[in-house]
Amino acid sequence: MKLIHQLKNKTILGLVLVFGLFGISTELNDFEIAKNLEIFSNIYRELNTFYVDEVDPEYLMETGVNAMLHSLDPYTTYIPADEVAQFRSTITGKYGGVGASILKGKEHIIISLPYENGPAQKAGLKVGDRMLEIDGKNVVGASIRDISTQMRGVPNSDVTIKVARNAVEEPLSFTLTREEIKLTNTPYYGMLEDHTAYIVLNSFSENAGKNVAKALTQLKETHEVHGVILDLRGNTGGLLTEAVNVANVFLDKGSMVVQIKGRDKATQQVFRTLNNPIDREVPVCVLIDKNSASASEIVAGAIQDLDRGIIIGQRSYGKGLVQNTRNLSFGAKIKLTTARYYIPSGRCIQALHYKNGKPEQIVDSLQTPYETMSGRSVYAGGGINPDIILDNTAFLKIMSTLNKDLYLFDFAAAYELKHKTIAEPAAFQLTDKDFENFLAFLKERGYRYKTETEVLLEQLEAKATKEAYATVMQPELDDIRKTLLAADQEELKKQKGPLMHVLQRYIVTRYYYEKGALETGMRLDEDIQAAQKVLTNAASYDQILKPTK
Repeated sequence: MKLIHQLKNKTILGLVLVFGLFGISTELNDFEIAKNLEIFSNIYRELNTFYVDEVDPEYLMETGVNAMLHSLDPYTTYIPADEVAQFRSTITGKYGGVGASILKGKEHIIISLPYENGPAQKAGLKVGDRMLEIDGKNVVGASIRDISTQMRGVPNSDVTIKVARNAVEEPLSFTLTREEIKLTNTPYYGMLEDHTAYIVLNSFSENAGKNVAKALTQLKETHEVHGVILDLRGNTGGLLTEAVNVANVFLDKGSMVVQIKGRDKATQQVFRTLNNPIDREVPVCVLIDKNSASASEIVAGAIQDLDRGIIIGQRSYGKGLVQNTRNLSFGAKIKLTTARYYIPSGRCIQALHYKNGKPEQIVDSLQTPYETMSGRSVYAGGGINPDIILDNTAFLKIMSTLNKDLYLFDFAAAYELKHKTIAEPAAFQLTDKDFENFLAFLKERGYRYKTETEVLLEQLEAKATKEAYATVMQPELDDIRKTLLAADQEELKKQKGPLMHVLQRYIVTRYYYEKGALETGMRLDEDIQAAQKVLTNAASYDQILKPTK
């Protein structure tokens, strides 16, 4: 009895110490916050009062806030009040504007895609138009952010845009009435050969799950569907709940899709499918690439972990962090990382660990192994690794150099000037002569595809010049350069198929907009072809999902 009494006293003392220390820890933390807020406030006030030049208080504060958030991770960001509406549109897919995508040229902001039946398209704006003025204000040299802000506004309000157009001498002026623009997250769905349904999902904005379900339902009602391709390439994510809804199209009711875990236990939650699937049995292939991130990875990961379908393409981005928004004073918001997500096998696919704002890559050899429902090995820490990997590294290197100076965009513009009309998207086909013209166009524009070997050669030349060996080595270096130049041209020719595919999409966009570009692109798309091949071979499909041990 005495021993029990002593144990009780020790337990009570321990609890007092624990909660006492917790209280001290909380008080110390509160003190540190208060102290640093006061220091920051003092610095801010002193700069505004005594700095040699007049400072903009709002700009100064925003710079300080952004620097503070940058020290954490790239997804924790401050959203000023004047950008909240634009941020909200990425979630809802709706905004007031003219309905056009834009890109940055050398001097001008350029119309890259008027949305079909939107104000810009109905008024007569075209792909390639270079923006000169908005409501009489010169916008040459302006940023995409500035132009986007000026083009957006309250529906039914007018905006006048002056542009320069290829082969038209005088500037053209258009007055547009802004509308509520509703961006569809399923820009294309249809049937391919061999009874394969193909659905493109470009974002996980509101109603993504409903739209994918609607697309598949309509295709099943009008066609015999033997397989489904869900295209998530380039889809950088969106709403976590919509990821669950999209997965629900193919997964049984009650299936665990994702679990989120954060420092705050209130943020920990398991997300399961709530409805019966549209189709639980049809074979499924999900296409991903290096830009498929976040919600895309939740869907692809759940499909893979539950052995519901096959993933094809390239390793995904590797974003396993969850963000939430919180309201701040004066209408501003903060979007901050609150948790990590874990897909059904228990793995987190976050590829980078952030320490003091700096990313640290998780080495492949250190990735933790997990198992799918049927016992297949999958790994945490590096994105979703496809079941069928299609290596397009060489092509992507070429594409990065072509996109840098808008070579593809400009070739499509030159093609349009020579061809008033083209065939329907499903029938349009570039010829070998067109590809030769493209290579000649690149040569005329001074395009050079520089390999890593050539970069190393330039570094060697610089080093040789610095150490006075250049004269002796120059003949050999020139011979190497000639060899590399010939190899560069051959590399372009090796990528003829993928390049023709991209060129066709750029050209068709100018005549038939986004839907037409997607339709024409399917015929030459190697990822789609690989998916069709496995979907039409039941033995291969089953072997991947249920390998014999």
